[in-house]
Amino acid sequence: MLRWLFPIRPTQWLGPLFAAGAVVLLLAVVVVVSGVVDLSAAKPHPQGWARFLHYTFDRSTAYHAGPQPPADLDTPVRIAAGAAYYGQVCARCHAGPGFGQNPVVLSMHPRPQYLTTDLPTARFTAPELFRIVKAGVKYSAMPSWPADRRDDEIWQLVAFLRAMPTMSPATFQRLALATPQPNAAAIPFGGVPHQTRYALRNDAEPPRASYSYRTPVFGFSGYALGGDAVATCTRCHGADGAGGGAFPNLTLQTRDYTARTLAAFAAGKRRSGYMQVIAAELSPSQIAALTDHYTALPRRATEAAAGPVPAIGQQLALVGLPSAGLGPCAACHGVDRAAAKAYPLLEGQARWYLANQMRVFRAGGRGTIAGEKVVDPMVAIARKLNDTQIEAVAAYYAAQPPAKVQSFAAREAQEQAQH
Repeated sequence: MLRWLFPIRPTQWLGPLFAAGAVVLLLAVVVVVSGVVDLSAAKPHPQGWARFLHYTFDRSTAYHAGPQPPADLDTPVRIAAGAAYYGQVCARCHAGPGFGQNPVVLSMHPRPQYLTTDLPTARFTAPELFRIVKAGVKYSAMPSWPADRRDDEIWQLVAFLRAMPTMSPATFQRLALATPQPNAAAIPFGGVPHQTRYALRNDAEPPRASYSYRTPVFGFSGYALGGDAVATCTRCHGADGAGGGAFPNLTLQTRDYTARTLAAFAAGKRRSGYMQVIAAELSPSQIAALTDHYTALPRRATEAAAGPVPAIGQQLALVGLPSAGLGPCAACHGVDRAAAKAYPLLEGQARWYLANQMRVFRAGGRGTIAGEKVVDPMVAIARKLNDTQIEAVAAYYAAQPPAKVQSFAAREAQEQAQH
């Protein structure tokens, strides 16, 4: 009897093990097919199971922690940039200083954490926070970052999360919440004459038939349907549209370039976890109206020039770097070429923003999107520049007065008249 229960030879264990496995598998299939497992959100996870899941999540996060943070992680410019995204998206579940969590959110299981008191800096390191924000969490409502290869934006949100637990309610409201502008006209949502398909990195995820990859979308804040799109833009770009820090000056570009950029964000053809979320909510008529609004604002440089510009910055802008095979920036970003070919105008933009965008190009976060045949030359250009050169050319353009602009249509008309 004992020999039957406990065979001596290892090969004699195979039969009983396969039989036991088959029984367990059969029982699992019966349980799943019967439907007795309760997956409703009305009941929380059992305490032991919840502890197991949280432990597994903590260990997974530690194992897959992100890269080392940038040296300027906890600077005000990154914290302010992260606050803008948090107020637009994350606060809907995690609230913020001075605010509680929505009853609908607290009916979720697992419940989203109240990050103001559940100190993220006490539980997770900066690389671990980076991992959570970038990858999200399976089997919960925590999504992954909506834009691929935009690690710079993720670090901005990490900076804010580290600062929020000690932030006052007044500071939180100033940084994270949109304030309606008294003189800003409402921009009605209007009809939806056409819809544009937008691209996601997980487009192939089945079943596609049950999802809608179309813009405009029903968003988190409802600002588009409510007509207060300008207030949402003001959160990052300021009431005067001049931006600053991590956000661009919208008054410096041509109408054509701004319209194309908003449309590209809405369609997912330009990556940004910030702007794809915003632009996808806008109707085509609102994109046109916002473009008119910012084109009509007075044009001015974002910030006052701070000290002399390094000589290499002016050389890169006006002469180039022949030893590295680089032509001058002005060859494409000059006034006429920018207006005619829809390159952005750089004069007067914020220094930090320009330098950061160059680093994003260098890392592949901007440039050609999958499926696009046009190759963006800025990726190759940025990879030939070191940090010192990037900072220098950004300082040069930040110190310049805004360039005069001419619309693409006007430029074409002028060229036709000359010929």
